[in-house]
Amino acid sequence: MKRVFAHIGFSFAITLIVLNFLGIEAAFAILAVAGVAFAVSVFFGKTRRGLSVPLCMFAAVFASAIFISSYYSVFLPQKSLDSETVSAEFYIVDLEECRNDSYYYTVKTSYLDKDSAPQNIKLTIKSEKKIDAGYYQKINGRIKLRLIADNGFGSYGSFGNGEFLSGNLLDFDVTNESVFSLNKFILNQRENIKSLIYSSIKSPENSIIIALLIGDKSEIPNNIKENFKYGGVSHIMAVSGLHLAVFCGTVSVLLKKLRIPKVLQVFITFFCVMFYMALAGFSKSIIRAGIMMIVMLCGRLFNERSDALNSLGIAVFIICLNPFAVTDAGALLTVTAVLGLIIIDPMLIRRYKPKTKLVYYVYKTVCASLSVFLTTLPVVCITFGYVSMLGIFLNILIIPLAQIAMVSAFLMFLFGWFNPLRFVLSYSCQFSASFMIFITGKAASVPYAVADVSENKVFLAIGAVFIFFGISFLFKKKQLLKHTAVIALAVLIAVVAISDFIERDNIYVKEINGYYTTSIVVYNKKNAVVIGVDDSSQYYAVSNMIKSKNLHISMIADINDSEYSKKLANKFGALNYVCDNENIKYLNNCRNFFCDEEFIVDLWEQLNVEYKSNQQNKYILLKIYDTEFMCIRKYECSDSSEYVIYLDSESDYDIVYTVNKNGISERRLNEWQK
Repeated sequence: MKRVFAHIGFSFAITLIVLNFLGIEAAFAILAVAGVAFAVSVFFGKTRRGLSVPLCMFAAVFASAIFISSYYSVFLPQKSLDSETVSAEFYIVDLEECRNDSYYYTVKTSYLDKDSAPQNIKLTIKSEKKIDAGYYQKINGRIKLRLIADNGFGSYGSFGNGEFLSGNLLDFDVTNESVFSLNKFILNQRENIKSLIYSSIKSPENSIIIALLIGDKSEIPNNIKENFKYGGVSHIMAVSGLHLAVFCGTVSVLLKKLRIPKVLQVFITFFCVMFYMALAGFSKSIIRAGIMMIVMLCGRLFNERSDALNSLGIAVFIICLNPFAVTDAGALLTVTAVLGLIIIDPMLIRRYKPKTKLVYYVYKTVCASLSVFLTTLPVVCITFGYVSMLGIFLNILIIPLAQIAMVSAFLMFLFGWFNPLRFVLSYSCQFSASFMIFITGKAASVPYAVADVSENKVFLAIGAVFIFFGISFLFKKKQLLKHTAVIALAVLIAVVAISDFIERDNIYVKEINGYYTTSIVVYNKKNAVVIGVDDSSQYYAVSNMIKSKNLHISMIADINDSEYSKKLANKFGALNYVCDNENIKYLNNCRNFFCDEEFIVDLWEQLNVEYKSNQQNKYILLKIYDTEFMCIRKYECSDSSEYVIYLDSESDYDIVYTVNKNGISERRLNEWQK
């Protein structure tokens, strides 16, 4: 049987995805059912000889056992600390991040002063004061702990990183003791790289180079980060296979120039891969890429060609030894992206072979981008709620620019002591990053660049298409693919039509979290109400929603006298504009203005809007069918409505509420790229 590890790895991962959705009770049931199925498959000679069924069932049993073990030995003990204030000894294990005048640190505890408390846990703490301590230097303090979520998918990747708790640091005292760790050396190298880049390359280009090298996006300006996201090329700043290939390619060229023997080249490259994985923080994408690279190096050592699907299966299996890793969007995206490159991309390449190198490069890049787009589409829809269409073509320019920037930066790090060469390499980095910023800035402003896919009918349509094509690929019959395409198209049209009919009376409330505040969009099939657009990320998100859904804006509530609310009004117009500034009436595309006026109005059927504003209080009350939403600041909290949306809060996810005459449902969208 071929591709044993592919069967094991993917069966293992799929089982864990199901278990993280269904919970611990399902784990015991699947353990029993899969165990019986494994025993039966081994008993019958036909299935035993085929190996596929026994391997898949064994993987399901193993996955269930690991999930149950981790749930009781790791998750539940940490869950018992929820809402507790504990005295702890801890040390910093990652780079500091500063947001909204607060400092965030990833730490590990060496001691918790509480009976039966688990020790040596990893968590992120928030501190109002900067901690002047080195990496792995022991700190004593009091921490108010909080459970991040009740399940893996609710944690939006935190469980996958081994973090089940977060905390507020109430007070602390830095000691003179330290903990030995090789990771301290890695963190110091990360700091050295950042210092070199900052001293050699101007801002904001230096932040792009740092993201390309080590995946640290914290210093990238918000507007540039949003442009990359809406241009569909933010993947370039998530260190993965492309970055590792460029790094290893640079090392390989240098080793060949030095005439290093082949075996020694393999071992040096292996240690370079391990070093770069550590330098990039052992993210799921770099772990996957690193494992596949190591398998390839082993094959090269023994003159054997590695199988890509088998290598990916090994990587998936190792990643999933942490049973919560499958809840990380980065892990899902990197695996599905590589599946597209392994399965779909070769099929497209074989269809057409351009004669000129330039046309071949363009065609090959578009095929790779399209393959990745198709296989990552379900994950993107579920986790982000939007799809960028431009990335398929933008990669033609962005990928070579990123490669030039990375090679130049790697060489600058190695030969930075030679000033003339350092100058040339830094200029190459600066130019490449500047061009990327320019291109993505232009692309993000293209109309209909992003499609909103946050509604249920989109999932049904995409799910139906993937199921049909999955069946056709399973049977491996070319003629079946043609029939599948016709059936899938018919199902797609039917699902959209039926969903449109069923959801015709739905009203949606979407919270769009920016970097400091929350924006709210209430919309149906034709109209929208927009509340509090205060930064560039919210402006782009709302603009693309309005364009993609072809909505008319019934009202803009400018809560903070924001330039972005005015920009939105000038771009799309609004029937009503609500603000506190009496001088705002110069906006040409707005019909009615309400300045510091209280009102109650039925904007459309089943939507009533009430606005109150005075020196003590300011809020907007939305009544949709029988459900009330109060949009208010945190310090003006009120319990007068069933749902309270805080306008001055920050979060790592957006929320979409679907409201109709039958009630309300809620769906959270993962904003992991932040």
